[in-house]
Amino acid sequence: MNRYRRVTVFLLCILLIVSVPSAEYLFTSEDIGTLLDIDLPINYPESRIEGCSSVIVTGNATRDGRAILMKNRDLSDVPRNVPVYVPATSTNYAFVGVNTNAMGINEKGLAVMNTYLPALAGSDPIEGNTLLNQRIMELCESVDEVAHALNDSRSVIGPLYRHYLGHVATCVGVVDRFGSGAFFEVSDTEAYVQYVVDGYDTRANHPRIFPGAASGPNGRDQYLLDALEDVYEEHGYISPVHVMQDVSRYVHHKELGSANFSIEGEPCNPTTVSSMVAVSGDERYDGLLNCMWTACGPNPIVGVYVPSMVCAEIVPESIEDLWAHTRDKYKSARALPFTTEGLLYPVRVRDVQSFAFFVENYTLSAYEQLMSSVPDGLSDNQVRDTIRTFIIEMDDYASRIFIEETTDIEPPPLAEFPSITSTTSTTSTTSTTSTTDTPSTTTTSNSESLYDGRILSVTVGAVSGLSLVVIIAVLLKRRLS
Repeated sequence: MNRYRRVTVFLLCILLIVSVPSAEYLFTSEDIGTLLDIDLPINYPESRIEGCSSVIVTGNATRDGRAILMKNRDLSDVPRNVPVYVPATSTNYAFVGVNTNAMGINEKGLAVMNTYLPALAGSDPIEGNTLLNQRIMELCESVDEVAHALNDSRSVIGPLYRHYLGHVATCVGVVDRFGSGAFFEVSDTEAYVQYVVDGYDTRANHPRIFPGAASGPNGRDQYLLDALEDVYEEHGYISPVHVMQDVSRYVHHKELGSANFSIEGEPCNPTTVSSMVAVSGDERYDGLLNCMWTACGPNPIVGVYVPSMVCAEIVPESIEDLWAHTRDKYKSARALPFTTEGLLYPVRVRDVQSFAFFVENYTLSAYEQLMSSVPDGLSDNQVRDTIRTFIIEMDDYASRIFIEETTDIEPPPLAEFPSITSTTSTTSTTSTTSTTDTPSTTTTSNSESLYDGRILSVTVGAVSGLSLVVIIAVLLKRRLS
């Protein structure tokens, strides 16, 4: 290797390890070698994301302090948006993602979703948005960790890496096992954070805090705020069931009338192909006990939310069946003429929802009952086996009721964790969740999300990097001349 090539390679290496300090997430030789060829464990459709809308609820605005994350997934085509379990590796956390990783939850209880922000796009960012979500689920376990990693030029979700992902223009919503929640508005080189503290907020497809592009809530994110306001004013808190039934399916209450109604422009609209409501805020067993409910199939307005938990290490086959059945129920609810997209029969919608709501109330109640009896000291296998039994039984039961449209099905016996005994005593159990539908005594009327709107100090060594690029270009030119 001659002198010019040695100097050029040396300077390129320096450029890739710019001088912003990093504590945890550093590029490895494997990362660098696969920047443009990242394995996607879940099917990735090539169509653009045309919509998507989301919600975060935390702290005193909830019933029990657990954070809630919701996303309605909108696509122009109709892929099979079903949950997929991705096992852990030596470097990555296990997670359950929904088809394109646009939403999911990992084994540490970190739940993630994103909405496309075209105002931040320099080019088509869809693949980059999806891969960013995947990396967050694989590598992070808290809101603070995500904030740190987005800020770190040597992180595998930092600005240098985001550029190689195929460009990023997204709002990422995150909640964690500590009950925290935040929206991150992210471009290739900048990231801004809004922490949602003891309140709630929403996102659709326009920035709310990104300088030069931000605007107030309007359209679908305003509609979701209206739905949350309605729930909060009526109950004094917002529960996961409220988000499933009154927020994600919010269509201005048109389904309660007698006239055929349109869902064009609503949070749950004709292009909505799936929806997620994740509940996190349980720190026990390093976050393994947190849960995500998913409504699969076009359209979730007549779908059903069923639970998934990463530590079950499976997704029951019964969930796969729900995709086609939800599509069929949507067809049965569509009103003539079919040329009017999104026009539905209210009676049929209410009929399907009655069975879906029955199941959702049951599975959430069963989950909270199971979580109220978790002893300390269980082995990984004991946790996994109990959760696996619970998920299989709940999903099978929910699927049967929804598909057959009957409640005359015997519910399964609730799964139970094994008792932990010692030579002296039996470990007492402690509940961190509420099984009654009553508000927390600490619930306040503050429904405004608190945020600082500050930049996450994204620096990619711009000055030193640019200087190195100039030097490299000069060296190469001299070598070629």
